Amino acid sequence: MKRLILTIFILTFIFSKSFGQYGSRVEKKGFYAGLSFGTWFPDHKNKVLGNPLLLGFLVDFKGEQNALGLTFDLIGWPHHNTIEPINIKFGDSVLTRNEFFGVHLTLDYARELWSSDRLVFEGICGIGYGRLSYYNPDKDTDIGKSSFIFNPGLSLRYLISRKMFLQIKTQYCIANYSLNDNISTDLKGNYLTTKLIIGSR
Repeated sequence: MKRLILTIFILTFIFSKSFGQYGSRVEKKGFYAGLSFGTWFPDHKNKVLGNPLLLGFLVDFKGEQNALGLTFDLIGWPHHNTIEPINIKFGDSVLTRNEFFGVHLTLDYARELWSSDRLVFEGICGIGYGRLSYYNPDKDTDIGKSSFIFNPGLSLRYLISRKMFLQIKTQYCIANYSLNDNISTDLKGNYLTTKLIIGSR
């Protein structure tokens, strides 16, 4: 992860120099698409799930001060190990598992709070759907939990050229991926996501 961040900052410097001839003012409105890398930080009993890698993509359309976008994330792809084993009720037995994976899909609205020639600071809020799978041995068995997601947050977008941008996005996700029984490990809790996004318009 440190190498990835260093590489992105080096690319930012190179692109900034390469496109400096066009001047500092860059058009911020338009259609954007990007790839994201990040993780989440659980805040309650769900801390046992740890900090999985989030890999995703986003598309959004930015107007003068507002933006509307769609975000998709793979959680812990292809699998993420839990901090300690969790118990899963399976029929009349209890399974002990130490990995999971999942997906998020949200519709996000952003409002520009402050901007300069190349920087855009936004307040964002999304709603959507997520699912975590805790046990999926075959196509007929999938023990997991789906949840509605509500995720307010903040975004800082830096336009490194007329076409490319870097973005840091953090959101507090309100969701519940705890299984609905009294035997499985209690996984109630929300989480904070932080992502680094690189893309173009």
